[in-house]
Amino acid sequence: MKRKSQQHMLVSILHTVGVTLLCAAIGLVIGSVVAFKVTEVRLARYATHLIAHAEAFMNEINTTLDSVNASPYPFCSDEDISRLRTLVFNGHLVKDIGRVRDGYIYCTSMRGRISPPIKKSKPAIVTPSGRSIWLNTPILGTSGMTADITESGEADFVASREAFEHLQEPPMIYTTTLTNRATNQVLRTAGAPLKISDAEILEEKEVLKGNTFYVARCSRQLAPCMVTGITLQDAWSLNSSTIKGFVFIGALAGLAVSFTLLLQPSKRSLSTQLQRALRLNLLSVVYQPIVDVRTGQVLGAEALARWTNEDGQYVRPDVFIAAAEELGFIEKLTRVILRLVVSELGELLRSDPDFHINVNIAAADLADPHFVPMLEKLLRKHKIPARSISLELTERSTANRKLAISSISKLRELGHEFYIDDFGTGYSSLAYLNELAVDAIKIDRVFTDAIGTDSLTAAIVPQILAMAETLHLKVVVEGVERAEQSNYFAALDQKILAQGWHFGEPVPANDLLTLLASKAADKQTV
Repeated sequence: MKRKSQQHMLVSILHTVGVTLLCAAIGLVIGSVVAFKVTEVRLARYATHLIAHAEAFMNEINTTLDSVNASPYPFCSDEDISRLRTLVFNGHLVKDIGRVRDGYIYCTSMRGRISPPIKKSKPAIVTPSGRSIWLNTPILGTSGMTADITESGEADFVASREAFEHLQEPPMIYTTTLTNRATNQVLRTAGAPLKISDAEILEEKEVLKGNTFYVARCSRQLAPCMVTGITLQDAWSLNSSTIKGFVFIGALAGLAVSFTLLLQPSKRSLSTQLQRALRLNLLSVVYQPIVDVRTGQVLGAEALARWTNEDGQYVRPDVFIAAAEELGFIEKLTRVILRLVVSELGELLRSDPDFHINVNIAAADLADPHFVPMLEKLLRKHKIPARSISLELTERSTANRKLAISSISKLRELGHEFYIDDFGTGYSSLAYLNELAVDAIKIDRVFTDAIGTDSLTAAIVPQILAMAETLHLKVVVEGVERAEQSNYFAALDQKILAQGWHFGEPVPANDLLTLLASKAADKQTV
């Protein structure tokens, strides 16, 4: 009897395992099909987004070229060249504008008149509208730098080759192309190497080549076609949670306990945990000092959000902030951080109104009609002056020009200073910065890391500093970790602020107060 019972139990276990594995396999098939469709939609949406950017890009090119050709001034006269420089100043993507005639370049906004004129090479492609395009062409007078050039009439538009870099969405890849449907010509302009044929691009196909899935989409109005792609391995990784979810659901169905266990992954998901953490005030804030590089005086600090999830695991800020933005509750995160700042450092900010805390906000905050009243009410309740809370925006957050200008103006009128964070990695032009009327820029650490090297990135730093000085903007350098970096900026005539591990790591509020008290005591002793 005992042996029969054991055999029955063994059969039951094997049967349960078999059913569970079968249901899990069905879940794997369904999950793979769903993941494939989700990936296809994501790639198509990405391609459409790139086309919209390309159309705006080409419209700027066409508008500028038409404006140059309509110049009322004599060809390459001083007035004509001055007008070219004005167009470059007011543009977003233009690096230079030239004047051409009979295949020769006679003058540019950067070099002025050229004597003797320079003969142009054969273009890479001629669009159906008659515009000639050169790709990856050296910029006149600038060693080692290349650009894409579009010619129409007697005008050249020299465009940045980094026009699409800020739109990267890894692990997806993209390739931009220009096409001439009349000749079936397709020319790759930027991005990853292509394994998809010209015909497949022009027919806007979805194809699998090797281990990469491609989606092609073309503009209905202009020459660009965009190809987006993702390797099967990356697609699997990107959708692994979806596939595993279907496998898990299948297994649970096989075990006939789906209702109880299906609730568990929901409770453990990042979004659910983060929303619960925001509701229960389970996030924390650390503060990284902002100092004067010459004197070492701590003038302020940046508030940085930190979160440990319900499993006791530290979640990187870029992960949970991106999740909050994607899922539409970044405004809640901003409010939690602001409440923590005024609660933890309210006494300091009331006693020393010149000390400021920088708080990061998002584009969604600018669009939220309740954000400004909430901020005013919070500061009024804690008797903290508006100038004690500075606000930081990334360049990408200011993409909506009209909204950004209006919202920044309103908040600055209340007394808040505005900083453009990670400056140099986006697309802010001199004219656009002037329009935004911000108070300061924070130079991205990629430029700080290049200090002391021969890289082109390091060569851009003096240009950024000169631009900031021209617009009377404060400058904060991010990621200062070595003495030579600090010394570089301290040696400049310009006043430079900085933050980084060389001056202090991000610390809790009590440690920041201890640091400030220590600095004050040292100053009194001296």
